[in-house]
Amino acid sequence: MIKSIIFDIGMVLADYNWSGYLRSFSYSKETYEAVANAVFLSPTWVECDRGVLSDQELLSGFIHNAPEYEKEIKEVYDTVGRCIKQYDYTIPWIQELKSKGLGIYALSNYGERMFAQTGKELNFLKYMDGALISYQDHLIKPDPRIYQTLLNRYNLIPQETVFFDDNEDNVKGASDLGINAFLFHNYQEANEQLQALLEA
Repeated sequence: MIKSIIFDIGMVLADYNWSGYLRSFSYSKETYEAVANAVFLSPTWVECDRGVLSDQELLSGFIHNAPEYEKEIKEVYDTVGRCIKQYDYTIPWIQELKSKGLGIYALSNYGERMFAQTGKELNFLKYMDGALISYQDHLIKPDPRIYQTLLNRYNLIPQETVFFDDNEDNVKGASDLGINAFLFHNYQEANEQLQALLEA
């Protein structure tokens, strides 16, 4: 019997469109690619989510990747929260599932600066029963410890829990612990998968 649902945030409950955000600066193609590689596509970006390095250390890491683009990197990182936009279906979906007596949780790789700048877009968190945001616990998916921490914190049983994530490695990480994990493509498909489980 399914009792709990865990959602990833980016590309599941909210759009994460770093490329559109970066295009909004109208940089040249060369500058766009340089900044993209220095920031969003760099290994340093993953460290944002881990929450171990300070904001200044992260920014220095991005600049180190492309020092000739320091001005643009600072400009982009300053308002990086603009990458995130909540989907229209998010709150109604959460409320519908909660009305069925299900526990609703979030498990997301998310950096502190991004989190601080996206409060409005993450206002659905107040409707949830709990959340584990990676930077707060210094763990990132698909490390098995992050799933286990969430399960332990909220007394969730893997076999009674469903997890949705848009990343295959993250889905496998949850599945390896016995969680009913699904790769998220779109709301309609995920909702159908969920209804089938709930009716089984």
